[in-house]
Amino acid sequence: VASAEDFASCGVSMAARTGAADFLSFGSESGDLKLLERQAALYEAETPEVSARIREGLKRGLSWPRAREEAFLHPVPVSPNDILACEYLRAIKSHGSSMLPVPVERNDGGYHSSGRKGSFASATAIRKALAENDLDFLTEVVPEAFFSCLKLESCPQVTADDFSMILNEKLLTLPLCELISGMPEDLARKLHKNRLSFASFSERTASSKDRQYTYARVSRCLLNTVLGITREETERFKALDSAPWLRILGFRRDALPLLSEIKKHSTVPMITKTADAAALLSGPSLELFYKHLQCAELYRLAAELKTGRPMKNEFTRSPVII
Repeated sequence: VASAEDFASCGVSMAARTGAADFLSFGSESGDLKLLERQAALYEAETPEVSARIREGLKRGLSWPRAREEAFLHPVPVSPNDILACEYLRAIKSHGSSMLPVPVERNDGGYHSSGRKGSFASATAIRKALAENDLDFLTEVVPEAFFSCLKLESCPQVTADDFSMILNEKLLTLPLCELISGMPEDLARKLHKNRLSFASFSERTASSKDRQYTYARVSRCLLNTVLGITREETERFKALDSAPWLRILGFRRDALPLLSEIKKHSTVPMITKTADAAALLSGPSLELFYKHLQCAELYRLAAELKTGRPMKNEFTRSPVII
């Protein structure tokens, strides 16, 4: 539910805090580090004049990425992974990290492509194949360990619409002031005004997007509402450098030496058993960790209601070892 800037900042912070990361590799449409560095530098140079041109572009009906591209009067990337790549470069700089960036050129059909190119496919295509249980497609594009992991631990696919009931209940019962705590005020007022018109998550997103707020931005705001994530909590997380702990979800057996290195050099607690969190964290870090678990349990709620099958909760789930 984070913007590209916040998502990248958190990822870089976590990698840096392991104390064992020398390189940061990420996908990119261009794969050209020099080009990405020049484009990232443009983001750092947003002046009042550029901001004014962005606002003008939004008034003309442009999406925010396109308005920013025009405002800089330069070929700023609008493809999603190049935008994220630029944010990774900015985050490495802002965190003062010595990690070396290594962009990898994407060889799939594109961010939103529903097909595959050889053994490469976008996340969009993989989610589609999962929904259709297309095992032939999945066998070609995901690692073999993917299937063994699913045998070890069920992980049903859910979509935004599986949270429609929760979203409608939140919009119906939350006072406007609480809605505003998780999204821009004008968007909150629009949603609050239409709270009695029940709709699916995707329908609500489509009807709320406009020239100022893209479909993705509205979707993130609505998911914040479902999960109860406020701006205050987001700022507290950022104040902790977006990485107050490292949680091990799974690993390869042959990576045990790496885990040992991380345990030796990590600058934040490393959590393998959820029950140990109370002894390893305190204050805002512990509160945010419990919020993290609460969000995970909402996923489990939606998944169990959708499939009718029980799943392990966050206190009984163990790291996956392959």
